[in-house]
Amino acid sequence: MLKSLNSVSFKQIRQALILLFCWTVVPLFLVEVLMIVLEPYLFKGLYQYDQDLGFKIRPYANGNNQFGFNDQDYSLDREAGKFRMLVVSDSFNWAGGKEGNYTALLENEFTEYYGINQVEVINTGYPGTHTGEQLEMLKKFGLQYHPDLVVLGFFVGNDFIDADPNRKRIIVNDIYIDIDKREELVIFGYPIIGQSRLWLFIQQKYKIFQEAAKSQQALESGETLIASSSPQLLGQNSRPPVEQSPGILSLETFLEVEKSRLSFCRKQDLAEGKRDTNINYILQSISEMNRILKEKNIQFIVAIYPDEFQVNPKLFNQVVNQFELDPQDYQINCMQNILKQHLEAKNIPYIDFLEPFKTEQQKQHLYLLQEPHWNSAGNQLAAEILFENLRKKTDNYFQSLVKPSASK
Repeated sequence: MLKSLNSVSFKQIRQALILLFCWTVVPLFLVEVLMIVLEPYLFKGLYQYDQDLGFKIRPYANGNNQFGFNDQDYSLDREAGKFRMLVVSDSFNWAGGKEGNYTALLENEFTEYYGINQVEVINTGYPGTHTGEQLEMLKKFGLQYHPDLVVLGFFVGNDFIDADPNRKRIIVNDIYIDIDKREELVIFGYPIIGQSRLWLFIQQKYKIFQEAAKSQQALESGETLIASSSPQLLGQNSRPPVEQSPGILSLETFLEVEKSRLSFCRKQDLAEGKRDTNINYILQSISEMNRILKEKNIQFIVAIYPDEFQVNPKLFNQVVNQFELDPQDYQINCMQNILKQHLEAKNIPYIDFLEPFKTEQQKQHLYLLQEPHWNSAGNQLAAEILFENLRKKTDNYFQSLVKPSASK
């Protein structure tokens, strides 16, 4: 054995290492290069890289409009005599599809009240964004519509939590990556990241597959969220069907998500200023949005969307029990309180959905099963709340168009 090892020359070892390098490292390197250079041609998913925003929805990819929003195309030149509003938000602007989303239902409410095409409600939201990123989206795309009013839909569940001032969420090779915007490197329009694209692609796709498998297994075994039972049918043995979406999470993951959102409201962390960086960034973004719109004589209002644990006490109790938390450690409406205090100080009008949603939740479920977005009932309620609160603005607009009759 020793003799055979000694007979292996250094030249042979070197040749073997060269072959190993050529058959492993070189192909992997070429794959990495191809994933950068050929990305625009090989990856045609819903999302695409945008150097200004980090990512955007691919125009017309899934029935979307020219800017990738979940809506039809609208002329960029606003027609005289019509009232045009934008609803700027995140993935809440996608739940329910193009026709069932609360923005489309809101436009239907105005159509029934004023007639066809008198009030245009334009859905301008990208999933996975927070208010600071939506400000950039509004400046790049939304203001091209020349609206009379902008409604900012603020979801308290994650709009503060996700608001790292230095975060930039980019899309490469159909996967999302959060990078530090201060260290972003772009060469010839291609983002360069300090990680293997191939490994990130495999890792993220496997994670999605794994979560989908866990969700399916849980549903087949009957392991679903206790809090999803319809309020009026609680106590009955049969569990009514609960509206769900393809993006349903496993029970374990969903409760973890809700726990992380509840953690933002931990009294001690708030008192110690641990959330101040995120909070200040969001409040500054809202103030900047208000300033830009005021300069353009565009009305502005903030609609505050609650998280399910705030309106569904059964879910809140389930999270508390699952993770053995002390409810006294949390101020569960802290996000609304922080935001409203700032808006009132800046004289920015707002609509708080919390109480109407808490009242209606006692009659019917308003959120999708193990998913943070509204179901059809929630979308309808949101549209009705917005309609009742915005109708005065549209009434004033149309009344201003009526010329007073000449005095005799």
